[in-house]
Amino acid sequence: MDFKLLPLEIPSNEPFRYDALNRKSSIEFLTSLVEELKGPFVLAIDSPWGTGKTTFINMWKAHLELDNYICIYFNSWESDFTADPLIAFLGEIENFVKKIDPVNTEFSHSFDKAKKIATSLTKRALPVAGKILMAGLLDSDDFSERSLADLTSDVVKDAVDDYVATKNLNKKFHESLSNAIEKLSTDNKDGKTRKNKIIIFVDEIDRCRPTFAIELLERIKHLFNVSNVIFILSVDKQQLNTSLAAVYGTGINAEEYLRRFIDLEFLLPKANTERFTEYLYKGFNFDNFFQNRNILGGNEKDNLIKLFNSLSNLLDLSLRAREQCFTRIRVGMMTTPDNFFFYPILLVTLVILKTVVSGIYKKYVSDDGTATDVLDYLRFLPGGNIFLNEDLGMVVESYLIAAKNDRNVEFNQYQEKIEDPNLELEKKARPQRIVNIIYQLRQSNAVPSLKDVINKIDLITQFDK
Repeated sequence: MDFKLLPLEIPSNEPFRYDALNRKSSIEFLTSLVEELKGPFVLAIDSPWGTGKTTFINMWKAHLELDNYICIYFNSWESDFTADPLIAFLGEIENFVKKIDPVNTEFSHSFDKAKKIATSLTKRALPVAGKILMAGLLDSDDFSERSLADLTSDVVKDAVDDYVATKNLNKKFHESLSNAIEKLSTDNKDGKTRKNKIIIFVDEIDRCRPTFAIELLERIKHLFNVSNVIFILSVDKQQLNTSLAAVYGTGINAEEYLRRFIDLEFLLPKANTERFTEYLYKGFNFDNFFQNRNILGGNEKDNLIKLFNSLSNLLDLSLRAREQCFTRIRVGMMTTPDNFFFYPILLVTLVILKTVVSGIYKKYVSDDGTATDVLDYLRFLPGGNIFLNEDLGMVVESYLIAAKNDRNVEFNQYQEKIEDPNLELEKKARPQRIVNIIYQLRQSNAVPSLKDVINKIDLITQFDK
């Protein structure tokens, strides 16, 4: 059995084959939008951290490439060690050009010139911008890194000259980049007729250093403000707003500031969480565990899936948190012999609680903890009362009470309600159901061992370190 889920496979010839999150409709809609855009354009895909944005844009990228769009993927978080985001951008573009155009066509030649001009616009090269311009190298085929190095010994000291030179370099960069893009549909020595647009996917911006994230947005807007260049930004706007506040102070109007860089936002729809649970179940090969079980009359598999979906939705777990919980449950499985009870109801409940509300978990497993500690927390969540009054919620409560079998206070309270002659029958239904479940557990020697489950979770915690 696997301990870590491999990244979702996205076949280049069939991007939606393993579309566990049902993203196809959103991608097809956005593709129709891109087809109409001329650029320059910046589209932001907004969704909280851990909701599958990276999978979404990789799937979209594969879908666009099937239609012969030129696509570049840029992971900004992996590149924020550089002093200037432009350096990282140029490196990715250079890798892309070598991959798509190894025979050095007019497209790659024009792109190479744009890269060299942009190199001179990075922070470390700005002082020599004026020298480059005055030397007349921009329009020369001999323009190279070596010619840049020859000029660094005598920098332009006049700020005005430097400003004019930089402005002209920006203009030359735009011209060279536009010229390269125009050649995309004509340079087809690999047999493909490409769209004359470049789609650049920028991922993980919200995980970057605040200063790097802001500089990256500024570079995109000012240097790549070129016809037929379309940027797709994968962002968590709430986190990006926090980055803005870290750089410019809490008084900044983050929403208004971001409008300077983002032309349109698309809020990623919530994923189909039931389908995602199925994907996790298959990905971790849980069937292999359950088919070897020797427990008769057990519904461990169904209980696990049903409860995981209900509790994860109730606590509004991100997709990443759900995967983390499945990983922990997976570790719990490997420590359970085939002929021993797995206690999925209790294990799933406590794993989820420990993952997202560790304080409630610690309170319950403490010596004086009770099921009420958990129930009071769940009851105040949106939809919490509904869950607890459904049969599955009553099963969870029963297991939480039974597991604390050295403390029968809550069980006795339900017994008293059942025996109370003054209590209406409908108010006795819930206590009766819970008492019956606990009796069934006791009669079948299936009372969950809280100590065993805690030991499993403690072992899981060791894997986390």
